[in-house]
Amino acid sequence: MLTSDTSPQETYFITDFDEQVACWPEPVALAYPGGEVFVTFFQRPGAIEAKWQGYITAGDVVTASKVYLLLLEKCGCPKVYNDKTEISGDWQQANDWLEFEWTPRAVKAGLRCMAHVYSDNMFSRLSARDLYMRLIPNLHIANFNDRETGWEWLKSCDVTQQPASLL
Repeated sequence: MLTSDTSPQETYFITDFDEQVACWPEPVALAYPGGEVFVTFFQRPGAIEAKWQGYITAGDVVTASKVYLLLLEKCGCPKVYNDKTEISGDWQQANDWLEFEWTPRAVKAGLRCMAHVYSDNMFSRLSARDLYMRLIPNLHIANFNDRETGWEWLKSCDVTQQPASLL
């Protein structure tokens, strides 16, 4: 269960995955109560990789994004590689929260570039495209059909240049 403790200055998330986050940079796998993993985070040189799998929901995306913020605060990686090639599901309902709650916090914590690798699932692709349109003013973000192109773009992404809306 996810909760938040709100103070006038910051919001900190308490999750069921705090013990795993404490072991970072070891991989952090988020799973349903039955044990099925829906995302695993890996620390890569200069980036955090989120490798998704299975059927995901908007709730899964919000949960993983809260954990990602905790990891970002621990390592300060300015780049995220979001690999959704192995998922299905419509998670578009998370996009309002990602745009208005998550993105400002992630940018404040140091996120600058995001490579998103599409799933073949139409509903997931539509969710990702909608998210891209919402985040492009605030992040260097690009969507890809294959992993290799996404990694190459992310490696070349200049974290010293801020998107125009943040200047």
